[in-house]
Amino acid sequence: MHVHWEIKHFSELTAREYHDLLKLRVEVFVIEQDCPYPEVDGIDTACFHVIGKLDSTNQVVATARVIPKYLVYNEASIGRIVVDTKFRRNKIGSNLISKCIEFIDKQNNNKSEPIRIAALKYLEHFYQNYKFKSIREYREYDYDYVEMLKL
Repeated sequence: MHVHWEIKHFSELTAREYHDLLKLRVEVFVIEQDCPYPEVDGIDTACFHVIGKLDSTNQVVATARVIPKYLVYNEASIGRIVVDTKFRRNKIGSNLISKCIEFIDKQNNNKSEPIRIAALKYLEHFYQNYKFKSIREYREYDYDYVEMLKL
């Protein structure tokens, strides 16, 4: 199984690509995690989207959005980080986070700038592997979250 990665601004996404990444996000966040929340929040249109597709079928198996500074936080952030349940434990999540961080650094002329994320609390250790530090914990939609910052 080989995954190829694309990074596109919302304006570059095809209708099919946007459909497929929304479908994956809803399948995981709303159905699997049983968390009804406003998925279409108006932020996607200002973001770049990192998309992992299977070479064999072009199926979207992972995606995240890179949110520009000052849109949600003072720092750039990574959100809606998701890997299809059938493809977890294959380092796809690690590759996804690495691609996001590399893209943000590249956007900043290869200077490392702070990146903020909001993650489910149980994933805190995973993000610590990428030098994210916990800032605060909070509860939303009946889930425990942690806000994290990578300096």
